[in-house]
Formats: sequence, C-alpha cells, structure tokens
Amino acid sequence: MAKGSPRYFLIFFFLSIVVFTLSKFNLLGFPQSYISKTATAVSSPIFLLSDFFIQIFENDTERKLKEDNLNLLKKLVDQQKLIEENKALHDQFQVANPRSLDLLPANLVGSPRFIPGVFQPENFVIDRGGADKVVIGDAVIFKDNLIGKITSTSKFVSIVTLITNPNLKFTAKTQKGVLGVVKGEGNGEFFLDNVLLSDHLGKGELVQTVGDLKIDQTGMPPDLLVGQIVSIDANPTSLFQRAKLKTFVDFSKISRVFVIKGLR
Repeated sequence: MAKGSPRYFLIFFFLSIVVFTLSKFNLLGFPQSYISKTATAVSSPIFLLSDFFIQIFENDTERKLKEDNLNLLKKLVDQQKLIEENKALHDQFQVANPRSLDLLPANLVGSPRFIPGVFQPENFVIDRGGADKVVIGDAVIFKDNLIGKITSTSKFVSIVTLITNPNLKFTAKTQKGVLGVVKGEGNGEFFLDNVLLSDHLGKGELVQTVGDLKIDQTGMPPDLLVGQIVSIDANPTSLFQRAKLKTFVDFSKISRVFVIKGLR
C-alpha cells in the first residue's frame, strides 16, 4: 500500500460515518428545507406587493378609459346639440312670413305639469329673461306658428303661456277675414270663439293672428299661424258660434322656440 493511504482511508471512513449519521437523523434535509422556507417567506410578500401594484395600475387604466369614454360621449352630445340648434335657426329663418321679425332663439328648460300621455303642455319655461330684454307680452313662435305669449319673466328665464292654456285669449281671424277670439280650454284643446253667427266658418280654414303690436314693438304681430278649423259648433238660437282648432305643432316634442322682439 502506498504511503499515506491509511490516512486517506480513515478520512473517507470518518466522512462516511458522518453522512450516515446525518442521514439517519434526517439532518441532511435541514439546509434545503431552511432555504426553501426562507425563499417562500421572502417571495410571498414580494408577490403580494407586485399583485397590489398591478391591480392599482389596472384600476387606474380602467378608470381613465371610462373617463375618456364619458368625455367623448359628452362631446358627441354637445356636437349633436349644436347641429340641432343650427338646423333650427336655419329652418326658422327660411320661413317666409316672420322673416322681417326680430327673433330671439330660446331653449325649453321646463314644462310645468306636463305628463306625457296624461296632460298636454300648457306652459313652457325658456332660458331667456330680462337680461335678454324679454318682456311680458312678447309673442313666441315655432317657424310661422304661434306658440304662446310671455306672461312672466325673471332675469334669466321666462314663462310662456301656450295658446291652449285657458288663461290666454287673443283676437284672431280666418283666411276670409272672419274675426273671433282664440280661447284655450286646456289639455291641448283651443277654440275660435265669439264668432258672429252670421259669419261663415269653413272646416279646414286656417286661423291667423290679427296682431296687437305696441309702439315699443312688444306684443303679437299679424298673420302668425294659429291653427286650422277642425269642427264648427253653431247654435241657431245663439248670437255666436265657435270653431274647434288644431295646431300644426306638437308641443310635447319641440325643444326650441323663438321670442319675437319686434320688427327689423
């Protein structure tokens, strides 16, 4: 045997005993287990923290997308509103009859007591008032159709009493010049009343305003379209007759009107 071999043999023999002993008492797995547990203890908070930041990022991105979508929808609505306003102005000024009138456009911002399918509109609230020089008595139109009159006003809003409202009465005439008084009866109905029995009324005839403009140009100009005769109630024993009218405007569907501020 070579010199030094017993010493190497003893060293390897001792190491074998140590390995056998450690294996016998399951001590060889300790470092691996310790390392594994340590890695798990360190990685778990890191994973939770990274997941937390990912959720924040995703929530912020989703919130920003929702805000961008809402802003885009608002711009589309505003654009559509501008298109409709321009169209309303174009249509209004294409009408032949009130072309010589000084018109103030106004938006409807309210209709008290109006319930679709139950009660028809009888008053409108518009976004024009004393600041726009709107005064009580000003006529309000849609195209060449009379809508009503300004009956109350504040600085920024006014109330329009519609021609179907029982509180509004004014003189009108038929196409043939027969005079009468337009009276509202509520819920969308109105009549040409106080017409002499001797005067001739015809079904289908148009009824227009006579006009009551004042020196300050407030009031109602002549020849605005009020409505059309749909039926006639004439009692031979009465001094007067009356005709039921219908308007050419669906008050429940309009959103813009024009206040007449006099003649140009």
